[in-house]
Amino acid sequence: MPQRSKTIGPKKLKPGPRRKDLKKKHRPRVRLSRHKQRSVWFQSCSAWPMREAPVHALVRERNRTQQTLPATENVVWECIGPTNIGGRMTSIVCHPERPNCIWAGAAAGGVWHSKDAGRTWRALWRDHETLNIGSLAIDPKNPAVIYCGTGEANLSVDSYAGVGIYRTDNGGKTWKLVASSDETGVPTRIGVIAIDPFDSKYLRIGGVGANESSARPKDLGGMFASDDGGATWKRETFVSRNNYWCHAIVFHPAKRRVIFATFTEQGAKSGIWRSADGGENWMQLTEGLPDPECFGRTSLAISLSNPDVMYAFAEDAHSYRSDLLLGVFRSDDGGKSWREIGGKHFSGEEQISYGNTIAVHPKNPDHVLCGGVDLHLTTNGGKRWKKVTRWDAKPGDADYAHSDHHHLLMPPGAPGRVYDTNDGGLDVSRDGGITWSNRSKGLAITMYYDLDVAQSDSRHFGGGAQDNGTVATTTGRANDHFEILGGDGGWMIYDPAEAGHIFASYYNMNIWRWCNGRRWDVSPPAPEKEKDSVWMVYVTMAPGDAKTVFTGSKRVWRTKNAGKTWKAVSPVLDDSAISAIEVAPSDSNRIYVGTKNGGFLERKPDWRDASRSRDYANRFNSRAGIRFCFNHAGKLRALASVSLARWRQDVGRHR
Repeated sequence: MPQRSKTIGPKKLKPGPRRKDLKKKHRPRVRLSRHKQRSVWFQSCSAWPMREAPVHALVRERNRTQQTLPATENVVWECIGPTNIGGRMTSIVCHPERPNCIWAGAAAGGVWHSKDAGRTWRALWRDHETLNIGSLAIDPKNPAVIYCGTGEANLSVDSYAGVGIYRTDNGGKTWKLVASSDETGVPTRIGVIAIDPFDSKYLRIGGVGANESSARPKDLGGMFASDDGGATWKRETFVSRNNYWCHAIVFHPAKRRVIFATFTEQGAKSGIWRSADGGENWMQLTEGLPDPECFGRTSLAISLSNPDVMYAFAEDAHSYRSDLLLGVFRSDDGGKSWREIGGKHFSGEEQISYGNTIAVHPKNPDHVLCGGVDLHLTTNGGKRWKKVTRWDAKPGDADYAHSDHHHLLMPPGAPGRVYDTNDGGLDVSRDGGITWSNRSKGLAITMYYDLDVAQSDSRHFGGGAQDNGTVATTTGRANDHFEILGGDGGWMIYDPAEAGHIFASYYNMNIWRWCNGRRWDVSPPAPEKEKDSVWMVYVTMAPGDAKTVFTGSKRVWRTKNAGKTWKAVSPVLDDSAISAIEVAPSDSNRIYVGTKNGGFLERKPDWRDASRSRDYANRFNSRAGIRFCFNHAGKLRALASVSLARWRQDVGRHR
């Protein structure tokens, strides 16, 4: 039975500011992409100095422990949501004859199926080696056959790797890993799968790799081809034998053997390419386009009603961390020549390496929808554009769709309908992109930064979610979560004695407090430069004293009066962000701190290096986590974990 608070009926949490009302992110005058800052934070937490922890090692270890750990009895897990919030989705396909029948892939939530255009959902992904989905493709001749490329290819460090390509022959009831990344060399992040409309056994995939910084040997991206339905694969090397990335592949719908693709190679071979002979030879398309080295991630769309008309939506590779749009380009002659049609309309669009998608109406070659953070529509081939979604509109309004768009689909069987996967799940338009409604209810795909449960009432729990705010529930039901802070939510902690007393946070060291149905901004008075130095801050409460709370940037802050005043109680420690803070149960002046550089420091009463051996930091030099426990003699021990390793240190008896 769930534990209940001693107080009767804690007052309902009053939501704090929504994302559009949050304090502006502290940035230099040069406009920078927000997802880049988030990427650095995730990298430092998981795998620095490598790009990420090796997914193949994780899978092997998981399989090993399943065989060696003793079986658990009478343990039943149930999904407690949230199923009414949503989360990042990367890809979507539609049955060619039944436009209500769709399959969608989530960045960290597997594959989902809907028979009613997203009004209800069913999970198809349960016991597979990874939840991270990058792309889907459906066989137009046999819609029961669907390919799933694992590993998200949205160029953010919190876009996690996968294990290869799965295939289903029965609409998703069962899946088989047909191409393992370890065995075949296909990318661990597959952003596109294309099936030849004239030959269902001929496939091409595109992906990204992190060979220069990956723990996986030969972690190469690029374009790969298969002529046997995915059983064997060959990597294309005409762009480079070294690492390069492939972002889009489109087969011509009416001409056999004609293929278009886009690449980034950090040089003169980036941009748009075409093959007229089924991929045996390729030609770089340059007429009317900027220099090839200007092209970053680029999406393609070809008109079904007039296949000579094509569009490209391209990132400006030279905008670096500003992550801006290079342009929207149109070709009327099958890619031979191009012209820019976006003009100044897209000057405010950003994060193009992260959100990058474009689609053409199946009956009107001049009706185009594209975007990054928001979506933009033209119905006259680019002569005029209109921003048709606004991430800061009120949810439920006709122009609201969640920000950061990853895949647009206009099904030929329902002209005017648009499916849009984004950081909030799925949004749908029935009028070509003018008005929108959300179809994310039923999807359990929210990506959490952190989670906490009220010790006095287990129905109360919540945490910070990626681009979906800080969400909580007071009923414990899967479909009854609600947002209390907007943006990317961070750490959230409950007072052990009172479920209605909460501290929650969002990016750049912003902290709020709830108590007795009221809320306050209780952020520490750190300088803006200090706040800008950290993406998310760890927050913890002193045992036995709910008014004493600690947080940290590169130094530790403490409040003794529930956030009314704060004091920095440490100097800058090792000049890296603090990743963990724990307070000794017997003495709140005894504080242990972990840092993203692997530091393990202790205050009692002065600050010192608490590691008796620096070996762990020198070997791993990544995020440290700390937890306290007691041995059989009642001796208090601190467990410090760094990356995939853990060390133990005795720190005294508990009194």
